[in-house]
Formats: sequence, C-alpha cells, structure tokens
Amino acid sequence: MSLMGPSDLRVALPWPVVLACIVGYVGSVYAAARVSASIGLRRLMRGNGGPGRLPARLMAITQAYMIVGLGALMLIGWADLIEQMLPVGTVPLVDKALAVAPFIAALLAFWWATYPLNRAMRQQNIQSTAMSGNPVSPMWTRRQFLIFNIRCNLLFIAVPVGLIILVLDLLFLAEPAIGSDIAASAALLAIGGIFLSAPAIIVRIWKTRPLPAGPLRSRLEQMSKRAGFAYRNILIWDTGSVIVNAAVLGMVRPVRYVLMSDAMLEHFDADDVVAVFAHEAGHVVHRHIPYMVIFSVALILLMSWIVEFFAARLDIAMPIIELLAVLVMGTFMGTLWLWLFGMLSRRFERQADVFAAAAATGEIGAELSAEGVSLFSGALMKVALMNGISPSQRNFRHGSIAHRLAYLDRLYHSGTGRASVDRSVRLIKIAIWLLAIISIAVTIVSQI
Repeated sequence: MSLMGPSDLRVALPWPVVLACIVGYVGSVYAAARVSASIGLRRLMRGNGGPGRLPARLMAITQAYMIVGLGALMLIGWADLIEQMLPVGTVPLVDKALAVAPFIAALLAFWWATYPLNRAMRQQNIQSTAMSGNPVSPMWTRRQFLIFNIRCNLLFIAVPVGLIILVLDLLFLAEPAIGSDIAASAALLAIGGIFLSAPAIIVRIWKTRPLPAGPLRSRLEQMSKRAGFAYRNILIWDTGSVIVNAAVLGMVRPVRYVLMSDAMLEHFDADDVVAVFAHEAGHVVHRHIPYMVIFSVALILLMSWIVEFFAARLDIAMPIIELLAVLVMGTFMGTLWLWLFGMLSRRFERQADVFAAAAATGEIGAELSAEGVSLFSGALMKVALMNGISPSQRNFRHGSIAHRLAYLDRLYHSGTGRASVDRSVRLIKIAIWLLAIISIAVTIVSQI
C-alpha cells in the first residue's frame, strides 16, 4: 500500500538532502525544547511561583511544528525514499512505521530535553509539600521519565493505531482475492473492534493489576452501583509510586477499566480516593467519552471536506507555493481542532468536578455542599502537589487546579449548584450533534 497517492505537491529532493532535513528536524525540536526548558528553569529559580506561561506556549508551538514538520518531510521526499530505496512496500505496517520514525525520534528528543524542567518543578512542589508535613512521591530519573512517557503517551496511541494500519494493509493485500466490498466491510468491523477493545490492550501496556478486595474496593463498588457506573474492573496503575492520578478507559462496560495509581493509593486516605474515583465516574455517567469521539470524528470529517474544497480551487502554477498553502491550511485546521478539543475537554472536566464534589459525601445526585466541595477540593489539591504541579499551572485539557477549585467554590456560594453546569454541557452536546449532522450531510453530498 503506497504511503501517499500521486500529487503535484510532492517535491522529491535527493536522498542525502532528505536525510539532512530529517536530522535538522529532530535537532531543531531538541534545541527548541531545550530553550523552552531553560527559560522555565530560570524563571523557576527566581522564585516567582512557577515557570510562567511562556515555556508552555513555546513547547506547544514546538509540538505543532513536530506534526507540520513530519508532513513537510513526507512531501520533500521521505515518502519516496521509503518506497523506492527500501524494499518494504509490500510488508504490512513497516512502511508506515518508517514514515513516522522521524516524528518518534523528535518526540523522544523533546522529552529528553524537557526532563530538567519537569524534575525542577516536581522537586520544588515536593519540598513545599514535605515542609508542610504531607507525604511526597519519589523523584523519577530521566530514564523513568522517558519510559513512562513512552508507555503512557506514545504506545497509548501507537499500539491501537498500529493494529488498525496492520489490518488495513493485510486487507489491501487480500482485496484481489476477496473483493473490494468484503474488504471494505471487514475494514470497518476491524477498526470498530480495535477501537472498542483498545482499553484491554492499554491496561497491559500501562502495567496494571486488580485492586484487591477490602473496605476501599467495597466502598468504591457501592458508589458505582448508586451512580449507575458500570465497569470491567478497578485496577492499580503501577507508576513506580511517582504519579498520583486516576483514569477511566473504555466506552462500553465489558472493556471499561478504572485506574488508580499506586502512589495515590499509598498516600491518600479513603475519602480522598473516593472523591477522585467519583470524578472519573462523573465522566462516564455524563457520557463524556462518547461525545468527545463524536465531536472529533465529526470535526475531522468537516475539516477534511473544507481542505479538499479549497485545495480543489487552488490554481497556483508553482508547486512550492501550493505546498506552502496546503501546509498553512493544515496548520490552521489542526490548531482549530486542538483549541476546540481543549475547550470542550475543560467544560466536561468541570461537570465531572461538580459531580464528584456532590457525590463525595456519599449522596449520588445530591446538591453541592460545603463538606463535599471541601473534600473534593482537598483531594484535587493533593493530586496537584504530589505530582509537582503548581495549582496555578494551566493545562490544555483540564485547566489549572486553582481555576477548577474557584469554579466549584463560585457555584456553591452562588446557589446555582449542579443545574448551571449541567445546562451548559447540555447545550454543548446539542451543538456536537448538530456538528455531526452537518458533517455527515456534507460528506454524503460531496460523494454524489
């Protein structure tokens, strides 16, 4: 299966130039990450409370460049080099793995370069936590930091996507024998099956084990029954006692898992664990994961149509100018998707926070109370401090801890309670359905 179809945008350069560009691509990512980390370290050492927003923005720009840069490498000849000079064209998955190899190398370089800032931030918060008499998590080495990111950030995406690509490549090879209709149907079934069953693979990549029977597990199971929160299992997430966090994986009950990190179970009391667990339950009860999937698929379909619409109307004689136009359009669309995804994720995070604060006292469906807000806020603050995260540090998907706590406090004291955030998210869900309808309609019309 060819990496790319024929295109006027391909500007094949000699292979030594392409390889030099790859080295420059990885090296520039490393240099940019080093600069961002150095700026953050200097600001951190001044004692102003944190590294500030500039390093985070520079790192976000670097990550965007990594994606755009890989596309540029493919267009200047990396795809041709793989297809023409390496005998892997008929080997399933291998050509795709080689195609993204520069991106993976750049990602590893990025993590390697940003480790000192991550370590310094964790160390600063750990020291303040220790001075206050609270338990702290151990510092991780650069090797542990890399392994954790590879397992939990790279393989988290690469393994399910790799399986999908492998199946598609195999079906492409089998298509002459089985027919295009059967191949297309099998591809759809395989993609859906891999997507739904991916959590069962991920919990093995992330090194997990079942939470043993006992008072804590019984309490979590009772809360789940009252909330209507079904899952396959509650698992302990082995992070080397470094990460304090929880997560829920899976859209359907047979392959839905709740993960509680080892460090959280070691240092949190039962009330704090229940509060964090309730937050994860809130995501499932309010169906945040399915809506995120619908939003992402619908927006990608719509953006693909927009890119194709404008690309078809580009009447530029010079291929390099056309290439730049496509890269600019792709960058704009990618940035728009990230911005909307982050905004949506933060809204859902607020609703899960409110659900957890209301349920923290054991009353599922109850209104916000001073006790519930205080209990959940305390647990959330512990998560931040033990992970070496400043409460004011902004997060793309979750927002800052300080902002989330202020929002909870404001809801409670205003008396609007859960109804306010539920109404806001309900409107967002309606907008997602409208987006899905428009995307499907546009896709169907464009095929006619």
